[in-house]
Amino acid sequence: MPKHRIPHPSIKTTLIIIVVVVYTITLTSLFVSILDGILPLHVPTVGNIITLGYEVHGGDIRTVFGNQTLDWGTIYVGTSTNRSLILKSKSNTKTVPELNTTGWAFRNQQGQVVVPPTMDDVTVNWTLNPSPPLDPNEETNATITLTIKYDATFVDYLINNNIATFSFDIIIQPSQV
Repeated sequence: MPKHRIPHPSIKTTLIIIVVVVYTITLTSLFVSILDGILPLHVPTVGNIITLGYEVHGGDIRTVFGNQTLDWGTIYVGTSTNRSLILKSKSNTKTVPELNTTGWAFRNQQGQVVVPPTMDDVTVNWTLNPSPPLDPNEETNATITLTIKYDATFVDYLINNNIATFSFDIIIQPSQV
């Protein structure tokens, strides 16, 4: 079976291709730099800027070492305790504040963290007056309620572990209306 050989381009053809490529790149670069100085390109844009957030002050809020703190004081099992604060919208749109908690820690008399069996017996709720949604810069009075239900298992946990204090973080997040 005869083999077909692919002919190699001549040196003249290769040089012509190289010259055309260099000439095209040079001419294109020159053309772009001339147009760049003559015809500025303007691209109009549109969009929305949303800022979402809150500021808290007043009520039972205290500043300790530069941090805002809500002190619950002494809590008795089987009771609810209320604390108040003023929530101010730092958003540029209507928002609905959402309350969550995180970082729960129960400490024994030596200050060591003791993991609780469950958090089913401890709840945190709130009421807002006026009710959401909040307009930009609008303030609302918030009453946060911490409830510790009476449950024999939870009481045994507190006694058996010598629980003396607790702490948790309140997270207030805005959701856009």
